[in-house]
Amino acid sequence: MKINRRWLALATLVVATAAAAALVAATTGRASSTGASGSLTVWVDAVRLPVAKLYAKTHPKVHVHIVTFDGDGNGATTMQTKIQLWNRTGHGWPDVIFSEQANDPVWMGQKPFDFAMNLKTVFPANLRKGWPAPSLAQCTVNGRLVCLQDNLAQEVLYVNKKLMTQFGYTVPTTWQQWASLGQKVATEHPGYIIGNIGDSYGAWLYLWADKCPISQVVGPKTVKINAGDVHCTRMASLLDPLIKSGVVPPESVFTADFAKKWGGDTDKILLMPGPVWYAKDIFGGTLKVPAGELTAALPLRWNNEPLVTGQVGGGPWIVSKHTKNVAAAIDFVKYATTSPAVKSKVNALSPGYPSYAPMAAKWLTALDKDPYFAAPESPAMKAAANAIWKGWSMVTYPDQPVWSNTVVTQLVAGKSLSSLLPDFGKGLAQNAQAAGYKVVSK
Repeated sequence: MKINRRWLALATLVVATAAAAALVAATTGRASSTGASGSLTVWVDAVRLPVAKLYAKTHPKVHVHIVTFDGDGNGATTMQTKIQLWNRTGHGWPDVIFSEQANDPVWMGQKPFDFAMNLKTVFPANLRKGWPAPSLAQCTVNGRLVCLQDNLAQEVLYVNKKLMTQFGYTVPTTWQQWASLGQKVATEHPGYIIGNIGDSYGAWLYLWADKCPISQVVGPKTVKINAGDVHCTRMASLLDPLIKSGVVPPESVFTADFAKKWGGDTDKILLMPGPVWYAKDIFGGTLKVPAGELTAALPLRWNNEPLVTGQVGGGPWIVSKHTKNVAAAIDFVKYATTSPAVKSKVNALSPGYPSYAPMAAKWLTALDKDPYFAAPESPAMKAAANAIWKGWSMVTYPDQPVWSNTVVTQLVAGKSLSSLLPDFGKGLAQNAQAAGYKVVSK
């Protein structure tokens, strides 16, 4: 599954680097208290580079060799090629890898790559309890914990309090209320939107959030893909009139045209389902929505059914099973994910919602103090972290290109989402079979 978040890396790199420099200056000379020593090779993306440098600076007994690489979907191909080379030659494996791709540990933890170490046996159990159950489930392959997520990307409902108050609308709590309000907006305030469906991860936003079984690993190398399931078709039926009326356009939030139409000082984004990393990076940065307008509400639920939500991302740390310095490798991952020096003193070093609960609490406290937001976002984000539906599994094949090519292009051409689900399911099944999965529908 390709989650192209290079824009996020670039957007936060400058701030992160500056923040890292400030923190290093404050901690220079402070030796590691963990006792870790020896050599360590760490591969990271640009955003986590300052974290790696900070670890090296504050742990002088560990000689850290840092390599930066393209951690997005293009980087996965690079990494697969590298691991196959290292496996053939019997040397060269890095000790720790960070990836922007939530699904990378799945293939890294299986043959022919067989790279990821089982962290259940080496990472402190008392710390593992700090990760939400959905996060640990996402990192578990065949009973082995092959990664620990650095950050979560749970979906919430973003609300423009200024516009909602101005129009006299009530914040919806269900998908049905959201859809009903959307039809009202289309009539009373044409040009305003309540979401979008033009990004490559649209299925993760809407179908995952309604427990649509199109990426559900149900056995060894067996995946359930049933785009005709009621949890898929009912969401498509709910979205169809909203797409047609223009309140949920099939356009990407990352395009200049989207920002021009709905962002800026005359913003017309009334509501928007989206992951937690939208909070300020997208609304304040990409779309330039003015400060003091937006906040986050709980994810939408289907009528009175239990609350579940989707996720878009969740970057993992993976430790190599070939490492000759297990103690330092684990110490590094522990530092990167749980250290207050990284997660609370300098929030820029943690561009996403921290997966480790104690650090997430501190991160949220700082977020709630940010004057950009109209109201505290932490209650909704915290609740959503434990509501990610565990029935959507990470797999080794890409699904986002299938959504973009099979669904988004046809939505732009005027077709309904309901009519496109069968072809979407077929495209996923073809990719799954090509990757060696057995596909079942029940």
